[in-house]
Amino acid sequence: MKKYLLSTVIFAFLGLATALAAGPIDGKWVGKIGDDYALTLELKTDGDKLTGTIGNTEGSLPITDGQVSGNNFSFKTERQGTVIPIKGTVEGDKMIISVNYNGNEIPGTLTRQGGSASTATASAPRMKPEETEVWNPVPKVITPGKTPLDAPSDAIVLFDGKNLDQWVSVKDKSPANWTVEKGVLTVNKAAGNIETKQSFKNYQLHIEWKIPEKISLTGQSRGNSGIFLASTGPGDAGYELQVLDSYENKTYSNGQAGSIYKQAIPLANASKKPGEWQVYDVIWTAPTFTADGAVQTPAHVTVIHNGAVVQNNYELKGETVYIGQPKYKKYESAPIKLQAHGDKSEPISFRNIWVREL
Repeated sequence: MKKYLLSTVIFAFLGLATALAAGPIDGKWVGKIGDDYALTLELKTDGDKLTGTIGNTEGSLPITDGQVSGNNFSFKTERQGTVIPIKGTVEGDKMIISVNYNGNEIPGTLTRQGGSASTATASAPRMKPEETEVWNPVPKVITPGKTPLDAPSDAIVLFDGKNLDQWVSVKDKSPANWTVEKGVLTVNKAAGNIETKQSFKNYQLHIEWKIPEKISLTGQSRGNSGIFLASTGPGDAGYELQVLDSYENKTYSNGQAGSIYKQAIPLANASKKPGEWQVYDVIWTAPTFTADGAVQTPAHVTVIHNGAVVQNNYELKGETVYIGQPKYKKYESAPIKLQAHGDKSEPISFRNIWVREL
């Protein structure tokens, strides 16, 4: 009898110690925010510090800057370059949270899985199929183009073959002075670089370009231009996707068509012959910076050249430089720039340029 009582006291003590050590916030929490948007938190406290992950059916992300004060807590996470602050409080096995997304406060309620810390060994309830169904947010409906080359209904058309109303000179912001003829935009090397009037952050870009059929010279002097995915200053400041005649034209690998100039060698050479139209489809994720200018998240780019992936979510080391190593400088959003390269070969042409903000 004494032995039984002693065992009971010991197990009760161990259960209480486990509950106290774990804290009211520790554990796995499952619930919803907003209009049925599923959410899972896995949290662990260490004094007044909070670590863990936040996720849904698409995966999970680490939390940062986690703080705990009694039953109250706060932390941050990041999605596609946007920092999302979250705060909440715990009442037993119920958690009330508030998610600040783009300035909007979205409330949510979660419950601890497996019960309180003192009963964490209890079996978790069996999930229903509906618990992993995500109904909101509902993707907006767009009208796709008639072909993959055509702009969807939500695209911003930057050049439709008619005029340069969306472009200005990089040098002095005067109207762009390149040649528009028969639906085609041709580089005017004497006029210098041009860039979009509008600035962008993250986007999908479609642009078609052509090397003249009778192109002269060799190497970097043969049909050279560039698409600066973010124009961060005058001249050639920014992040350059190289344009060049790379059909049977030898040059350094990180300077050929499809390269992130002087940074990333393309995964393949998908170049067509001079005189044939070529296509770049680009997914650009801009870098983000802290208030003091330090890099928070680096830039990433995916490039599809004539249907072939040549840059696969490449992480950039900084802005393009001709001499030296790339480095970042802080910016918020930037125009897209087309380069009037100083080589002596015949000027190249562009057409059908559109962008979708992401």
